[in-house]
Amino acid sequence: MKEIEIKAHASMELKGDIDALTGTSGSPVDKDDLYFRRPGEEIQALRIRVNNGKLEFTAKRQSYGELSEDNLEFEVSLSVSERDNAIGFFKCLGFEEYFRKHKRGYSWVHDGIHIELLEVNDLGSFLEMEALLPFSAGEVEVGEAQRKLYDLIDRFSLRGNIERTSYREMILNGIQSKSHTC
Repeated sequence: MKEIEIKAHASMELKGDIDALTGTSGSPVDKDDLYFRRPGEEIQALRIRVNNGKLEFTAKRQSYGELSEDNLEFEVSLSVSERDNAIGFFKCLGFEEYFRKHKRGYSWVHDGIHIELLEVNDLGSFLEMEALLPFSAGEVEVGEAQRKLYDLIDRFSLRGNIERTSYREMILNGIQSKSHTC
């Protein structure tokens, strides 16, 4: 799938506004991610996620638009009981654990846009929104998805809060800065 995504720093108090927009109370989200890379290589994203009781494997190729991420994402799901086997599988292929990310919050769908309001590790609260398109989607479909995302960001007055830095970079920079202080 092509994933067109935008995220912004936000307050968890935004939940009431999103509930009102969608006409539903957000569904609970609890995602525990473990990322892998090959030693000495910088990969974009190879992840094992426990997502509300499901186990998901994801490989992602990231690219960036003006204000959004325009990604190609490949995903496979298994039973959560296979988590240890999956970790062993990646390690057997020469991958190492890279970093962990934990997201907790709420999820909605509005006008074909998946919306999440989340606390992420110790980074704070974020509003994440994404449109999932088929790999074959062209510029017109991508542009329409981006327009919907920007309209929602503007509706919540968060255009000035858009964050283009990946969670990976924020988490790893936080780990690095902590490890350099004694």
